[in-house]
Amino acid sequence: MPKDGDKLEDSIRDELTQPCLETSIVLFANTSSGSTKAREYINLNSELHSIATKNGTVDLYIYHLNDENSKRNGALRCLFLLEKVERLKVMAAGGDGTLIYVMETLLSFNVNISSIDFGILPFGTGNDLASMLGWGRDPKSPIVGKHFTGLKNSIENWLDAVPMHLDMWNIEIDVQEDGYLEKIAKQPKGFTRETMKNPQGEDIKCYKRLMTNYFSIGLDARIGVGFDKKRTKNKHKNRMIYCWEGFKKIFCLPSPKVKKITTSLIEEDSKHIFNNLDGPQNLPPDTTVLLALNSRTYGGGDHFVWDKAKYKGNKLWNVQSPRDGLLEFMIYRGSLGLGLEQIFTGRAHKLHQSQGPFEINFNDKNNENNRIYMQIDGEYFYAIKPKQVRISLSEISVTRQISVLVNSKIIKNVK
Repeated sequence: MPKDGDKLEDSIRDELTQPCLETSIVLFANTSSGSTKAREYINLNSELHSIATKNGTVDLYIYHLNDENSKRNGALRCLFLLEKVERLKVMAAGGDGTLIYVMETLLSFNVNISSIDFGILPFGTGNDLASMLGWGRDPKSPIVGKHFTGLKNSIENWLDAVPMHLDMWNIEIDVQEDGYLEKIAKQPKGFTRETMKNPQGEDIKCYKRLMTNYFSIGLDARIGVGFDKKRTKNKHKNRMIYCWEGFKKIFCLPSPKVKKITTSLIEEDSKHIFNNLDGPQNLPPDTTVLLALNSRTYGGGDHFVWDKAKYKGNKLWNVQSPRDGLLEFMIYRGSLGLGLEQIFTGRAHKLHQSQGPFEINFNDKNNENNRIYMQIDGEYFYAIKPKQVRISLSEISVTRQISVLVNSKIIKNVK
């Protein structure tokens, strides 16, 4: 007996034997991001919409990223549309992490993502990636609109967008044999701490993720974990909650000291960027955040956070670019350094800039019972007894296979 997935596959294949429009766009909506406004796409209650634009009629396929069946349908749609077209536009409506989620979903169905131009729509809370690519920090109103006016305008902007390469970085986090990773799972009333597990239901000992924007250890991730406990469906309330959590963690609780919990940051050729166990290359004792940056913005803040950061000496640094194969390491010192960044850009301190790969090693003695807070592209979690973090440029970036859509109105400002 054929499975439902087989029927779906046959159905899509039957469709694709018929003439199709030259222009098709697939949209994945993450309805749990930010203010949940991406649900407006899902509320259209139809998978396919043919929209008349100045560029001609466009077939827009909409799928629910939070629904397993719909997500599968969307991946199969991409797979089979690529049998008809050389390149396909795929839009991710959600937060910064949504783009990675969409990519990983498509890869799990063996979709050739090198033939896709990805767009990210700002439906999250911070929306650093969307902002950097010219799509703003908030969705344009109306999202759909009467007679699809809002949706039509959005599609025309997506069609005019310019595809450009974007670096993707591999993050691998190892914990000790008796260690584990946890994240906050929001419940209708309150929250629970959820141990992160693999598909077989086992505790994850090596957590692997792609990263587009940033990875960090320390105070910012601790604030984010507190924010996740109280996250709401209202984006503006979320920003207030994040500010309140930041105030509490900065002024009312002792800040994590990155020097105590880490031993070293090492580049591929065994070069120590810092060594907290021996020698002069150690972190300042008041370091509260260690940040690996691939974005022009950070934490929903101002632009050019790397370019404006402090550095003692006369070393010449490259201007930060998310497409140059280089990763920037920075630190924030003291409890106020991170908080003041949102008001006075330039509070961070430059540490290193190169192509890596890198290893961050942890101090076993100071990690026995403490939660070590981390975040990847605004997804917050913590590790118990972490051993090592490895960061390397993804193979799909080395071969320059990842393409993202940049708003044509700001293309001159993109490095």
